[in-house]
Amino acid sequence: MLPAFVITGFLGGGKTTLLLNSAREHFSNKRVAIIVNELGEVGVDGKVLRNAYSEVLELPEGCICCSLHAEFEKAIEEIRVKYEPEVLLVETSGGAVPFPVILSLQSLGCSVDGVLCLVDCANFERYKEDSTARYQIGGSNIVVLNKTDLVAEERVSEIDREVREIWNLYRPVNSFTGEAFYTKLRVYRTSYGRLPAEVFSGAYTIPELKSIAIDHAHTHKHKVVSLLEPLDYEELERRLRNLPDNIIRAKGIVRLKHYPFPVAINYSFGYIDNPVEVSGYDGPSFLVLIGN
Repeated sequence: MLPAFVITGFLGGGKTTLLLNSAREHFSNKRVAIIVNELGEVGVDGKVLRNAYSEVLELPEGCICCSLHAEFEKAIEEIRVKYEPEVLLVETSGGAVPFPVILSLQSLGCSVDGVLCLVDCANFERYKEDSTARYQIGGSNIVVLNKTDLVAEERVSEIDREVREIWNLYRPVNSFTGEAFYTKLRVYRTSYGRLPAEVFSGAYTIPELKSIAIDHAHTHKHKVVSLLEPLDYEELERRLRNLPDNIIRAKGIVRLKHYPFPVAINYSFGYIDNPVEVSGYDGPSFLVLIGN
């Protein structure tokens, strides 16, 4: 289970800047793969490596920045094998919606820890009626109001309200159950693409989760909840969806009824990832609750 964050948003909103800032400020102790469609002017130095699907720019912090040219899933699989990243930060094209990217990442065994939509406050009025922009907002569970320094505070508040209305109308819905894909939305305000650490906290790999089960000190300020009996998946899902609003993420390894193996559980900002089988784990069931 490789943690992944998807960043979407309309053209020119500052997505690549946010990606690079986040990698440097919040993942300095991890190997990060930054996946973008076009590198553009990102203001970094490094050595460009070419393979069948992409150009990879090595960053001085030990991260890599990859510009994909074709075949998203094959390219990411190759990057995982060659560079063994511990976190993926994936930027969608400015003219694309994030949902297909989420499905591709899940098919590769990644956990989607957050889908961020960057909103350009300085230019939102020009593109807010565009259907792609609206589906980008609806397809995210985190909205980042960027360039707030370029508009009046009143206008930022108006955009905040408009974005929440668009999200309610355009978030994806399960065609069988009618249930909304996302149940919660977080909105952050920023300038220059900088976000608080809580957005990216708890991006644990399966080996890290296993170590948490042994030593709770690894979780620092996060709360570890032990689950003594195997649960029905539906019951676990209900409990996760009813977590207090101040809990933004929950991760752990859980034994479920009718499942032959323990599974890794990933809940973030109102979204529950598909369970991932964890082989060779014989410890207790637990969840790490991460909040502010």
